[in-house]
This record gives sequence, structure tokens and C-alpha cells, in this order.
Amino acid sequence: MDRAVAVTGAGRGLGLSVVRRHVERGDRIYAYEVNITDDLRGCTREYEKLHICRCDISSTPGVEAAVADMLAKEEQIHFLYNIAGVFRFEDRCGLADTDIDAGMVMMQVNAVGLLRMCKAVIPKLGAGSVVVNVTSESGSIGDCYREVEYMYGMSKAAANMASMLLQNEVKKRGTRVICVHPGWLRTVMGGEGAAASPYSVSPDESAANIVKIAEEIDKLPENVYFIEHTGKPLPW
Repeated sequence: MDRAVAVTGAGRGLGLSVVRRHVERGDRIYAYEVNITDDLRGCTREYEKLHICRCDISSTPGVEAAVADMLAKEEQIHFLYNIAGVFRFEDRCGLADTDIDAGMVMMQVNAVGLLRMCKAVIPKLGAGSVVVNVTSESGSIGDCYREVEYMYGMSKAAANMASMLLQNEVKKRGTRVICVHPGWLRTVMGGEGAAASPYSVSPDESAANIVKIAEEIDKLPENVYFIEHTGKPLPW
């Protein structure tokens, strides 16, 4: 296929699985990762239309420099997957023990980092473009049940708001923006609990669902913006 695809957090886990899905489709892929992994490098040896670039989404100059080549080459970005994110296991505590200053890294990456990438590529979003922001059900205020993880939950709620504001801005040009909860992933970020739980999901399974949603975005009602990877709507 002749489509331009950008993926952040592409070095492992869900991001790498999304990259591989689009490799199978023959798309031109721009894979962004703060620390390039051997698995991602291996993909380039098999697929010449995969372009890898180091990108620290916590830095505005870093994002602008990383995407410059893509913006110069592509007339339109068809799919942007904002997958890069961080989680501090130390944040699994009540407010009295929460290190707010240390937790700001999650705000910088999970919320503001996502916004930096969207801002950088917005000139290349047009009719049929889809922005998939991988946030989390932990960012849902209407379905909040946690008593811990203050900074993580706040970062994901902020990412949801950024996504909705962007959708309002680009809707008139025919671009769709959606927030997707990828499930409890069996990854490093998911932790040991995910690896042992029957309720968790593999990165490959989640990626297959997310890419299908993006490719079949016209099947998603226009008033639905926040969903699970299974397609189930989530409350804001």
C-alpha cells in the first residue's frame, strides 16, 4: 500500500507490533524511539521502506528534528500512532507517598509528548488521516476506581483532553483522532502482574485490533472517541 505511517514508541512491545503490522501491508513507516532496539533495527534489514529515527518526545526540539525528514518527504501522514509512554512503578501508592516532582516525567511524555508529536505533524494531516493516541482506561474520570497512581492517571486524562481538542480542530479537514486503551499489556510496562494474568493481552493481539480500528475508521461512529482495543467505548 502507498501510505505514510508514523509510530512513536516503536522499539518494543505494542509499538513494535504496530510497525510489523504495517510492514506486512507494504506501507512507508517512520519509526520513532528514544532508545533504538535491536528488534527494530532487525526490521530494517528485512524492509527497505522502514525509516528509524531516535526521538525523545519529552523534548520539543528533539521531536521537530526527528520528524523533519518525514515532513520533507511526505505530502500526507495517513496514520500517526502515538504509543510512546512511561510508567513509574513507584507511583503505585497513596497521595501521601506520591513523589509529584518525579512523577512529572509521566506528564512530559504521556501527555505533553503526545501533543508535541501531533503539533509537529499537523500540517500533514488531511482527509482520511487517522491519529491513534494510545492512552489508557486509567485516564477515564467516569470509570475511575483507583486509589493510587495519581500522576499516571492524570497524564492519561490530560492526553485524552489533548486528543479531543485536536479532534475538534482537524475534524473539518477530514482527519479522525481517537484514544485507545490497549489493554493490560504483557510488556515491561505491564509488569509481572500482566505476565501472569489471564486478563492481560499480548502486544501482537492488541496491535492487530488497533490497526484494524485505524484502517476501518469509517466503521467507528463519529461521536465515539475513546475506546478499548476491542472497540468497546469508554467513558471520559
